[in-house]
Amino acid sequence: MIKLFHKTVNDDIWRDVLDLEKGSNLKVYFKGKDYYIIGHHKNHDENGGDSWLALSGFAKFDKESNIACKNEPSHIKDDSAIVTLRFSDIDYIEIFN
Repeated sequence: MIKLFHKTVNDDIWRDVLDLEKGSNLKVYFKGKDYYIIGHHKNHDENGGDSWLALSGFAKFDKESNIACKNEPSHIKDDSAIVTLRFSDIDYIEIFN
């Protein structure tokens, strides 16, 4: 179906690009911000203009230096720590499966 119609049976792109069984790590870049957040995909909510993304085991990094932001706690090793992000604030996402 993909080769013939360039379409999958999934209703949204997230089911095509995220590994919902083994998990995916995301690098999230924000509009007009000098940092990005790396974390593990926990969940996402599609609700039009008010859609959200949840990441666990996350940390904030400086875009220029790729070093963890000072005065920001790192939760990379803590899957119980969760951050929620509004999709409308996101510029783009890199996905690592």
